[in-house]
Amino acid sequence: MTETTLTISSFDVLPNSTIKPSALLRHMQQVARDDCDQNGCTYSFMREQNTVFVLTKLGLDLYRPLREGETLTIRTYNNRITGIVFDREYDLWVGDESVGRASTYWVLVRYDTRALVRPKDFPFAFFSYEINDNAVEIPRRFGNEDAASVGERQVRVSDLDENNHLNNCAYADVALDALPDFDGLSHAVTGFRILFENEARLGQILSLSAKQNDATAGVRAFNTTTQKPCFDSIWRFEKV
Repeated sequence: MTETTLTISSFDVLPNSTIKPSALLRHMQQVARDDCDQNGCTYSFMREQNTVFVLTKLGLDLYRPLREGETLTIRTYNNRITGIVFDREYDLWVGDESVGRASTYWVLVRYDTRALVRPKDFPFAFFSYEINDNAVEIPRRFGNEDAASVGERQVRVSDLDENNHLNNCAYADVALDALPDFDGLSHAVTGFRILFENEARLGQILSLSAKQNDATAGVRAFNTTTQKPCFDSIWRFEKV
C-alpha cells in the first residue's frame, strides 16, 4: 500500500481550474508504479520477463471537483487477484476530506506478443490486501451504440508510453476532445468509466463517436486500422 501527496498544479487543470481527468490518471499511474517498485516488482524486472501490465477497465468517482492549488493525497494497493485479473484500488483525499475513489482492473501480457500471462506463471508473488470495501461499479456495457460520429484521431508519438501503445491516461484526453459541447469552462468532470478493449499503436486511426447531454456523455472509439474496437467510455459532469 503506497500513497503520495501532491499539489494540483496549473498544468494539471482545465480552463475552469478543475483537474483534467488525464492529469489525475497520470498521478495515479505514477503512485501505482511506485507501489510496484516498493514491493520489488519494478518495470525493468517485468520487461526482463517479457511481461507488462495492461489496463482492461477503470472506474473513478469524485465527490466534488478538484481544483488547482489543492493538496491531494492518493493511496493505492493491489486489492485482489481473481483468475487472471488484478484489482487495484485507489482512495483520494484533500486533507482529511475523502474526495474520491477509483477501481482499476489489469492483466499481465507478454510484451512482444501481447499474449495473456497467468499470475501463477509469473516469477513474483503479488500480495493482495483483500479489503472488502465498495469498489466503483463498472457496467459491462455503456449504451453508446447509438452515438454519432464526430471524426477521427490518429495516435501520435506524444500519446505513447513505455509499452509502445496509446497510454492509459491519454484515453481521457481523446474522449473529452471528442465532445463537441465540452469546453472545460462551464463543467467539471466528476466521474468516468472506461473499457479498454484493444490497444492502439502509433499512426493508427481511431474513428470516434459521441453523445452528450447536460450531465453525462458517452464516447467510443473504433480502430479503423486494425478493424477492432478500441475503447468505450461514459462521463459525468457537474456545473461549476
